[in-house]
Amino acid sequence: MYQSSYINSWALVIGINAYQFASPLSYACNDADAIASILIDELEFPSHQVILLKDGDATKTAILDNYLSFSTKADNQDDRVIVFFAGHGTTIEGSRGPIGYLIPVDGDTNKLSSLIRWDDLTRNAEIIPAKHVLFIIDACYSGLAIHRAITPGAQRFISDMLQRFSRQVITAGKADETVADGGGPEGNNSIFTGYLIEGLRGAAVDTNGVLTANLLMYYVYQKVGQDSRSQQTPHYGHIEGDGDFILRTPGRGHLKPDNQQDFLVKTVMEVPEIASSHLKPVIGPSFAHKNGYSDPEHPNFGRNEWSNRLGESRFNRGNWGRDVSKAFSWLSLIAEPADGQAIHIDIAQELERLTNLRLAGGQPYEQFALPTQSRTTIDSMILYGEYYNNREYWGHYLRLDKQGNLEYADSNCVFGDFDGIRHFEYVRTIGLVWQFMFLVKNILTSSGYIGGIRLLINLVGTRDSILGDFAKGGGENGKMWISPSDPGRMGDYLNLRCLSPNLQMEYKFILGTLDDERSQEIIKGIASQLGLAYNHRSSPRCFNFNTYIFPWQQYLNGVANCKTSLN
Repeated sequence: MYQSSYINSWALVIGINAYQFASPLSYACNDADAIASILIDELEFPSHQVILLKDGDATKTAILDNYLSFSTKADNQDDRVIVFFAGHGTTIEGSRGPIGYLIPVDGDTNKLSSLIRWDDLTRNAEIIPAKHVLFIIDACYSGLAIHRAITPGAQRFISDMLQRFSRQVITAGKADETVADGGGPEGNNSIFTGYLIEGLRGAAVDTNGVLTANLLMYYVYQKVGQDSRSQQTPHYGHIEGDGDFILRTPGRGHLKPDNQQDFLVKTVMEVPEIASSHLKPVIGPSFAHKNGYSDPEHPNFGRNEWSNRLGESRFNRGNWGRDVSKAFSWLSLIAEPADGQAIHIDIAQELERLTNLRLAGGQPYEQFALPTQSRTTIDSMILYGEYYNNREYWGHYLRLDKQGNLEYADSNCVFGDFDGIRHFEYVRTIGLVWQFMFLVKNILTSSGYIGGIRLLINLVGTRDSILGDFAKGGGENGKMWISPSDPGRMGDYLNLRCLSPNLQMEYKFILGTLDDERSQEIIKGIASQLGLAYNHRSSPRCFNFNTYIFPWQQYLNGVANCKTSLN
């Protein structure tokens, strides 16, 4: 039986800048120094029990000797051990999947015997008596074997986690990603270690002042994934056991057997690198590429089997007529799962769920108006709406395939031709993007996917069009935007035309962390880019005048009105 506290704390901290056979790094030694300092000065690891190996000292022999020494040093079952590595990693494809390696200072990728195989570390952890071992690896490699992807229960007692065995890991990124050397929030560390330091110093503690490895890893995962400079997706979770490494508690209760205070701690979902199939990934064109959304300059940008069914309405005031014909302009929103986490959608089951789904949540961005008609193919489902007065064309559709790729296309609510003035509706476009992100979250998280998303916002046929439908609410000093299509504003119309044939914007975010704050950051960026494409030199006019207040009621009323023309 384990105690509900720790007896001794041990650490092996490694940082390598000056490699013998690999390219040099700039910040790995800084990262190691900072982590060692925090462990000693703030987390009460005894200085003589923190082993620091940098550059020439971090040979394969030295790393393994010091790591294996914990088999005798951390000899109390109630000890804890941290292993931190900042340096290069590499991946070799084995017959049963990828195998990750860490590169010591004397490691040569052309000589595998000179490298440290990652799973050798995890297998040798079984000879270390300490109940909790935490690996923190600021390197890129694949083959991370995490045994479960979700923590048990919504909340757990610290005393319970301290009395359970665990081996946990967080790694900065996979082999096919660029793990940044530098770019940390304070400028002296990598992005990964920079946010790790923030979390260790208190940014990741919960409302009780408790910091567990799981909370720390979730914090780093969120921050690295949301950093605009980052091209990497951390992965973390349990290799073995179901305890949790405790880093901070109020009054140092986790270090004092005679002065314990228990707390309930919120648990968070783990984000493993899924490699259970042991099959090499098939590299091919993305969903967007296969559907014609790869090159905005191409004359057939966005043309595919489904977008060819879209129609657009043209209104002529002279004869008070409205005509629907083949669409040349529309909005296409594409979401692609992007971090390798396994996903499989049951098309029939999801179609039934969405058909009965009522997206009328507490927030307007959760109230996406789904098309009402449906059809299926062998690997996808499509919800669509036809024009009442012209069943030949669709006004919008939502498509979902088995791999979790989604496309929503709309030519009815976001585009119109009024007396020859072709315009995209600014407020409706932004509102649809906002709602689409949360629809994606609703659909994919219901299938267990919480990983990275590549979001493409495509406006097809934008040349010589303008943005209309500005926010009508009073903003700064009660002022309102004036639309360039209003009578007598032909000069504005000419100056605010888009010169590009098509527009495409790309954003990446982590689905499990998408919330009100993160979605607003993305939306502000999209709105600003779209305004610049139309020569707007003010704050985005889809928000109330000179504010970032989005006119949700205006948007919802507008969408409701345009949906009445569809079946």
